[in-house]
Amino acid sequence: MSKKPRNPAKEANAATAPRGSQKNAHVHCAECNKEIAAKDQALFVEEEIGRYFCTEGCIVAYFTPEIEKLEREYGKHVSANDLSSEERERYAHLRWMTLEKPDEVWLEKTAKGDHRHIMIAEFKPEDKTVWAVAICLMLRGDPSFLYLAFVTSDRYLVDVFRKGEKLKVIRKNSLSQEPNETPKKEAEVGESDRLAESWTEADSLRAGIVKGRQDSDIAVEDFGFYQNCLEETLQEPTELWSYLPKNSKRVYHFIRRYEHDKSFWYVVMAKDTIDETQIEIVDAFPTRDVNMVQQCRHGKQENLGTNEKGEEETLQNLPENVRRNVH
Repeated sequence: MSKKPRNPAKEANAATAPRGSQKNAHVHCAECNKEIAAKDQALFVEEEIGRYFCTEGCIVAYFTPEIEKLEREYGKHVSANDLSSEERERYAHLRWMTLEKPDEVWLEKTAKGDHRHIMIAEFKPEDKTVWAVAICLMLRGDPSFLYLAFVTSDRYLVDVFRKGEKLKVIRKNSLSQEPNETPKKEAEVGESDRLAESWTEADSLRAGIVKGRQDSDIAVEDFGFYQNCLEETLQEPTELWSYLPKNSKRVYHFIRRYEHDKSFWYVVMAKDTIDETQIEIVDAFPTRDVNMVQQCRHGKQENLGTNEKGEEETLQNLPENVRRNVH
């Protein structure tokens, strides 16, 4: 790729100490209290409080109680008539687009002093109104730690998470305060659906890929026309790449090239689950951008054999758990 898009979350998690700090000063991890030899070796996700961490695992552990609170709040208000599991998978990519280009941003200052940013965007895929909501910390204008992200067709569920002061979105990642707005009404109580995940290397990579999407590429509104490619890409990928992020499950990037009047690729991002017979589809999208596909070639390329003898030959060299997952 001629110019690799910035990866805001990964940069934030691995950022050096805030300006004005002494490079060689010793600090302690806010989670495990381990001494970190120098501030410029510490990880941090915000500057309001200035907490330091020794590993990404400690970052996740520290914020897990807050993540669980937000999950419970989501579970309390989500409606049983909201999007189906299949629809949530189909629209999952909208969460990452919202982190990049939100329509609304709300700033909630917590009792601990954290500045949570609630990012909201409205989309109309397949003539259906869908909102995506992402709650995160920000560092130097970019998302740094993700508490919760979900998609919904319920406007009242979105209202539940409009908290604090509304910020005016002047341009990407440039925000200024507007007067606080009161949510319209409470959402109805529905069944629980645990969607929250801590920010990981895989999330960072995925956000960077979405961020690099060109305006001239296939429009998000047209993704629904390519849904038939999803199963075919899983069963007969042209390429399969995999990698194991720290503190996370193995991630797979299935890539299939389609030769038509306007050739394109279809990409499915998935990861292992607790159930060894299943993988979770995290994102799926078509693209004509060779640079975007190149970014998806991350980790180790698996040997798929040849397509000449059909699907069975194509998949025979895959890792055993992936063969189980895709059949």
